[in-house]
Amino acid sequence: MRTPLVAGTAMTLALLAQPALGQTTETQATQTQTSETGETFGLNAIIVTAQRRAETLQDAAIAINAASGDQLVQNGVADATQLNTVAPALYVAAGGGANTGYFIRGVGNFANNGYTSPAVAFNIDGVYIGRPSSTVASFLDVNRVEVLKGPQGTLYGRNATGGAINVIPNAPQLGVSEGSVSAQYGNYDAYELTGMVNAPLGNDVALRLAGTVNERDGYFSDGTGSAKDLALRGQIYAELSPAINLRVSADYSTQKGTGPGLNVEGVYTFTPFNPGATVRNWLHVEAPDNVRAPYTGLFTPEALDFIENTATAAPLFAPLTGYAYPRRDDEYWGLNAEVNVDLGGVDLVVIPAYRHSKLDNQFNGPPFKAAINSDTAEQYSLEARLSGTSGPVEWLLGGYWFDETVKGVNSFNQFSTTTFNSFDTHTRSLAAFGRVTWSLTDTLRLVGGLRYSDEKRDIVAQADSLAAICLTELPSGQPSCPNLPTVPVGLTLRDSLAQYAPGLFPAGSPLDAPAPYGAFPFGPFGPMGPTALLAITPTVIDRAASDREVTWRAAVEFDASPDNLVYASFETGFRAGGFNITFGQEEYAPEFIDAWTLGSKNSFFNNSLQLNLEAFYWKYRGQQLAALGLDDNGNNAFYTRNVGKSSVKGVEMDFQWLAGPTTLVHGGAQYLDATYDSFQYNQIDLSDEGDPPYFLTPITGCGYTQVSEPVRSFDIDCSGKPALYAPKWSFNLGVQQKLELDPLDITFALDGRYRANRVIGFAYLPTGDSGADFKMDASIRFEPTDIPVTVMLFVRNLTDQAVQSTYQLGAGNVASSAYEPPRTYGLRVGYTF
Repeated sequence: MRTPLVAGTAMTLALLAQPALGQTTETQATQTQTSETGETFGLNAIIVTAQRRAETLQDAAIAINAASGDQLVQNGVADATQLNTVAPALYVAAGGGANTGYFIRGVGNFANNGYTSPAVAFNIDGVYIGRPSSTVASFLDVNRVEVLKGPQGTLYGRNATGGAINVIPNAPQLGVSEGSVSAQYGNYDAYELTGMVNAPLGNDVALRLAGTVNERDGYFSDGTGSAKDLALRGQIYAELSPAINLRVSADYSTQKGTGPGLNVEGVYTFTPFNPGATVRNWLHVEAPDNVRAPYTGLFTPEALDFIENTATAAPLFAPLTGYAYPRRDDEYWGLNAEVNVDLGGVDLVVIPAYRHSKLDNQFNGPPFKAAINSDTAEQYSLEARLSGTSGPVEWLLGGYWFDETVKGVNSFNQFSTTTFNSFDTHTRSLAAFGRVTWSLTDTLRLVGGLRYSDEKRDIVAQADSLAAICLTELPSGQPSCPNLPTVPVGLTLRDSLAQYAPGLFPAGSPLDAPAPYGAFPFGPFGPMGPTALLAITPTVIDRAASDREVTWRAAVEFDASPDNLVYASFETGFRAGGFNITFGQEEYAPEFIDAWTLGSKNSFFNNSLQLNLEAFYWKYRGQQLAALGLDDNGNNAFYTRNVGKSSVKGVEMDFQWLAGPTTLVHGGAQYLDATYDSFQYNQIDLSDEGDPPYFLTPITGCGYTQVSEPVRSFDIDCSGKPALYAPKWSFNLGVQQKLELDPLDITFALDGRYRANRVIGFAYLPTGDSGADFKMDASIRFEPTDIPVTVMLFVRNLTDQAVQSTYQLGAGNVASSAYEPPRTYGLRVGYTF
């Protein structure tokens, strides 16, 4: 085997370490070189465990980026949405409420409900998280974060077609008494308090406790975008015997505030019908500057007036009024353990875990009048691995069990239509896996991996679609039912109906009648006689499905020299199918991926320069894509569908250069060509049967054809379009300079990131691109040499770039965007003891 190479990412210099801001543990190995002048310096090595074994980042013959806990603190990473600074290939976007989208090289999705699975696996402390809604406790007292790019079909398995994110906390250390506290304050009245203590309990037991609380005002003028988070973690480590050790961890976190804010970009309306035309007949009405200016918000008077005067809520044809303000009150906790046993030449690792989450949040999303999520998820998991070495063969065998139950109720209010969902879903996954590394020579190795997965899932659910339908003709320029209220906001059908006049629903009305409820007069609003109906359409789903798949990996690794590694691999992956609580789109099939990778990891000039290269080519089949769309009843719904095939190819480079004992330059670049080779889906036609063809064309930037069988609808074809969140070019460059001015060390850091234009809107509308952006972060850190205190001044997004992270069409075809954080700045003070 080659000698361990010294690697790392920015902020991993031992001489630049921040003991007051992040703790270093035994998983970071320090290696140095001596220059011709006698100075000793070199890059640190980050030890990673992405391949279920400890090795340096440069020894790992896989496509991986890693960041130390110190680097995460330096970059202000407090949750997953801030991980975009870690790897050019990764993009994390905040959706409505607790929803977060993970994308690696354009592959990913928004897990917007309790029965949707992500395409990028999120793992905390070696435990796969089925519902990665909360990431507050994840980034507390972190040792490192690993970002694995491409399918992880053998060692990780479920829901890792795009890749995996591993968050590894610092572990308790035997015989060490230490602690740290830090406080941070910045604009938007943002504060953060963090503390950690590590204490020995005798010679063979250690305890580690950590906690953080942070709060800030909203980034948007209407007060949205605020956060109030709490996270706690406790761990105990014990060496039970020379051959057995045990670590037990418990964590608890809450997330409150409003959640992400929304900006109104415009409204899509329909132009008068032109008989015989087959081209689009919709028009984009851009919001005025005082509405669409970044970080304005949905709830400013100007934004609400623009929507009310421009958009209508079909089929009621009434103005859009009464948006409900967002809120978030989510709770998460979990228990996990790791047992390591030396069986004499064979190592056994067992990881049992339990996770619990309870979501209660209201958000506006695409935007809705209000969307409410209330669900509870429980997951149990167990992973066991045996590993050892037999002559030239290094081997690993493992088994995995995962069991998850999610029960919930949610509603999506779109003014004159509302969908109320109740569901109880269960997933059980079993897997057996293995990997073999065969050293043909001291420098050449063959690697093979295999995984068998058996997934079963079932769902019992009901969706009640409530529509307020206007029965009169639409007068030109006027709402047809001007005095009718839109559907009140409520979590359940009963909650909403109860807000109407009680006399409106006599005995035998929908509150008491069995499904299907049908329709009944809306009155007594408007002139005498029924001017509208409340129509309630139930959809009942009771389904079960299963998938059994074999995924595998084959690779070759060659040490061209002790400091130069070349590797090539082929790996397959799959993501199980699932269910939608959506009429006509109740189920979707698995997706599959084949991935080819050619890479090289190199260290030069006495380990002062690290240069890594990777070329990749991925092929997807049956790709799943989750987005807001119309179901077969014509209602807006968030659901997953199989859209076809895609190709993802490109190259990536990253480097680190220790230009001198106190100067570090780091950077990277990625070229990405991610294209949908076949992207086709069907959407219901909202026009009446008696209307001429193409009367109401779909609002999309893709091609489409109207069809009449089995129902009147449109076949939409987005083939050839670029993948979502897949910029053609991504660059990052940073520099750190340390000045040793006894008795004070000062470190300057400057980091810049560029991303080319990318598509962030599922409909591929002309307004659904983010545009290119360039962001810079800067900091100055002061460290007295005689006291364990660190003071850091920081500015993030120095140029105050307004970067769109999502773009969606919601009720009334109102277009809205979410944004990455604006410029933030502040002061952080830390003390170690």
